[in-house]
Amino acid sequence: MKNLYEKFAYDYDEFGSIENYLGSERSFFQQLFTEYNVETVLDCACGTGQHLYMLSELGYRVQGSDFSASMLSVASKNLEKCGKNIPLRQCDFRYLERAFAEQFDAVVCLTTSLPHLHTDEDLVTALQSMKDRLRTNGLLVLTQGTTPYTLSLPPIEVVVNREDFSRIFVKEHDNQFQTIHVLDLYHSKERLESSQYDIVYKIILDDDYRRLLTEAGFGNIQIYGEYDRSPYCEESFRLIVVAQGQKK
Repeated sequence: MKNLYEKFAYDYDEFGSIENYLGSERSFFQQLFTEYNVETVLDCACGTGQHLYMLSELGYRVQGSDFSASMLSVASKNLEKCGKNIPLRQCDFRYLERAFAEQFDAVVCLTTSLPHLHTDEDLVTALQSMKDRLRTNGLLVLTQGTTPYTLSLPPIEVVVNREDFSRIFVKEHDNQFQTIHVLDLYHSKERLESSQYDIVYKIILDDDYRRLLTEAGFGNIQIYGEYDRSPYCEESFRLIVVAQGQKK
């Protein structure tokens, strides 16, 4: 995989600090993990550390990995500032066994991370790698913001709009892929510049997830449309997948 975040990592948290940008995800994970007696969690696309911080605050024993060394560098600094000492390892989530010998009660791959892979072969390889890091009947959680509804929305979205900074998404898609052009505009006396990052996601929807997860050896596949665990439908703003690794 190409490291799309080598530079973007250092400005990524203009979305918001890792302590306050998660919203309703907190109660979703707390309720879900309580139901399944989860104690240990691997975030295999941890980015700048926001979910690691949240899950640690909820009392789970967490570890993190990411393909991008830059993201991990930012995550390490973020977590240190918050007083968190969480193990981080650089790893391609298709090959988690290269960095982790241990197994976990849950593996999470969040915020439209899995669709960075563009072929079914790579997707199944990654899902099997995640399953192999799970204990018997362990949980896999995947989340994304790509749904039929969000694909139908206007292509330009202002996602951050402050006095000194704006972040704009310009989106385009065909039947297979969505490209998000991220435009960062700094407009203050201290920093006056712009950057563009282009991220291409494979469009993976509910039936695709059921097929891919079944091929990778998962069962009990549940798909939600919101963090309140309401059923997924064509009007859903999110696609949230929960599945269990089959008994080994």
